[in-house]
Amino acid sequence: MTGGPQSMLEAAARAAGALAIRLDIGRDAARLEGDPARFALPSADLSPFSDHIAPSDRARLAALADGEADLRIRLAGTDGEVRYARLMGRCEGGVLTGLLLPAGTGPGAALATLDMEAALVSGLEAGEIVAHYQPIVSLESERLVGFEALARWERPDIGLLGPQEFFTAADRLGLSGRIGDRVRASAALGLSRLHRREDHTRALYVSANASVGELLSEGFVERLTGAVDKAGLSRSRYRLEITETEIMREPERAAGVLDALKSEGIGLLLDDFGTGYSSLARLDRFPFDIIKIDQYFVRAMLADTSARSITASVVKMARNLGMVIVAEGVETEEMADLAGEMGCDYAQGFLYAGALDPLSAYRAGCEGINGRFGPPAFS
Repeated sequence: MTGGPQSMLEAAARAAGALAIRLDIGRDAARLEGDPARFALPSADLSPFSDHIAPSDRARLAALADGEADLRIRLAGTDGEVRYARLMGRCEGGVLTGLLLPAGTGPGAALATLDMEAALVSGLEAGEIVAHYQPIVSLESERLVGFEALARWERPDIGLLGPQEFFTAADRLGLSGRIGDRVRASAALGLSRLHRREDHTRALYVSANASVGELLSEGFVERLTGAVDKAGLSRSRYRLEITETEIMREPERAAGVLDALKSEGIGLLLDDFGTGYSSLARLDRFPFDIIKIDQYFVRAMLADTSARSITASVVKMARNLGMVIVAEGVETEEMADLAGEMGCDYAQGFLYAGALDPLSAYRAGCEGINGRFGPPAFS
């Protein structure tokens, strides 16, 4: 890097504690002027440059158009840490000339984060994100009535990961919607296969979750109904779950989408009731078929009479609105008995089973689980 303008750029870089950079986007190669150790980079010549930045930043970098550029990226250092940086300058003919400036470090920044992001991107494409199924059981008959589909990542060489272990990365990468679509479609396909092979399972339903962001995304109704139809599952056997807190973030817009889903024959389930700030009196404008009482109230009922009163009120109001009531987080026989006394119809929780892999769920759908719940009743 020589010449008057470039010398000025290098001087500006030194004054700002930055590096001057010339990045050929098409060739994926960068030349740095200054001390690359400032960013724990291995050398002044980086090719391919994309190997040194986070996977979620690579597409944005490749998409840079000619003109002024100001891009925040994460750099993977040789010391195992991740550093935030700003890539600023002007792009002409696919070559960016400008500055690489420090922009702090992120919380918990480490190369393991980038490794997970890269693995999650490839894992989604490879079909490693799957649905597991938690049974839902009738409190009266102690028979299986349905499943809730839950996201799991079958990560090679590591094992099974729950959503709490990868959804933060998924949000950061903008993959949450695709993962949600994958799990919702898998849920429909899994139950459809069970229905086709075992006649006595046809009364079972399956539910899967959506955030309000997913619910309000363009084409959501068409994607969901299309996935259910493609699986060969009756829409009447599918339930979409959305939490109370989520629904109240965008109540007016969400109501329109829920009405559209209901008109298309998809059942609707209000999840985690009691965790937010709304009331059933306000929720009667939404066309829910099932309400789940949050596990906090179910657990608190054993020792707290006020929790029992609240639960009894919720059950009564839900019944008046024509809803079926599910008790979440049922872990003991005592909790199941009390939920039944309160008027709940169904229950789910570790008393019956956690989330089952597809083969175990298939067996539970056919035979029940000995000592926990029976198979579904013939419809």
